Amino acid sequence: MDGGTSVFEYCLSALLHRDLYEARHQSPPWRRRHATLRRAAPAVATLLATLAGVGHPDQRTAEAAYRAGLDRVLPKTTFPYVPPPGGLSALDSAWPTLDGLSADDTRRVVEGVVAVIAHDGTMTVAESELLRTVCALLRCPLPPQAGAAVDGTGSD
Repeated sequence: MDGGTSVFEYCLSALLHRDLYEARHQSPPWRRRHATLRRAAPAVATLLATLAGVGHPDQRTAEAAYRAGLDRVLPKTTFPYVPPPGGLSALDSAWPTLDGLSADDTRRVVEGVVAVIAHDGTMTVAESELLRTVCALLRCPLPPQAGAAVDGTGSD
């Protein structure tokens, strides 16, 4: 109604869409593709750039956080930091590829997501919501967050 989509609204709608589709059709809303991490690199870059933009208010710190995550997942790659023009909706095209990764590659992606979040030493509510959504959509457990400081800014 307000003309925008908050992180919470995006996360809720992405999870509901996937879960309702699977309940009705007994299969994921996208065809399972078994991708390698190298083939999934553009989707990984989109995910990390989106997360960096959500959790870091200025371009310089967002880019540094993005680099920290990318170095964790795809060392020695040179994907530039480009905030997706579609914002959170850019993630819609990344999920089918990311969901097709092996368990080990999925673990590395989640480690990259955590590196982006941890880069500034603070986890915002919005970053926490995206982390939960990433783990749910990629069908992996949420990593332990003991000792993580959660800042109440950055959400609805």
